Amino acid sequence: MLSRLQNRVALILDTLGEFVVSVTPLVVNFNSFKLKILLTDGSNLRLNEQYRGGALEKYAYYWLDAHNDLIVGWDNAPHHPHLSTHPHHKHVATQAGVQPSTETNLEAVLGVIRENLSADTL
Repeated sequence: MLSRLQNRVALILDTLGEFVVSVTPLVVNFNSFKLKILLTDGSNLRLNEQYRGGALEKYAYYWLDAHNDLIVGWDNAPHHPHLSTHPHHKHVATQAGVQPSTETNLEAVLGVIRENLSADTL
C-alpha cells in the first residue's frame, strides 16, 4: 500500500504542482488510504481510495472550498442507479446536486481541478 500511496502523491504533485501547499495522509491501512491536499487558493481535496486484490474498488474525491463547503465531490458509491454513469457520479455544490460523472479516476478529477485553478489565476 505504501508504494501505491507514494504513486498517488507523485501523480497529485505532477498534475497540480504549483497549486499544492501540502499533502497530508489522514489514514493509511492495508487496503485503503485517505489524504487531504491543501491548495494555494485555500480549497482542499479529500481523497479516499479502497483497494481489493490490488484493484481500486471504491473511491471518493471531494473538493472543498476554504470554508470546507462542497465544490464538487466524485465517488462510485452505488446509491444513484438512475444515473447513466452508475455507479460513478458527482455532487456539485451540495450533496443533493447529484449528476452523472465521466470523471471516474483520480487523473480526470485532478485535471478538472487544475483547469479550474488555472482559469482562476488568469
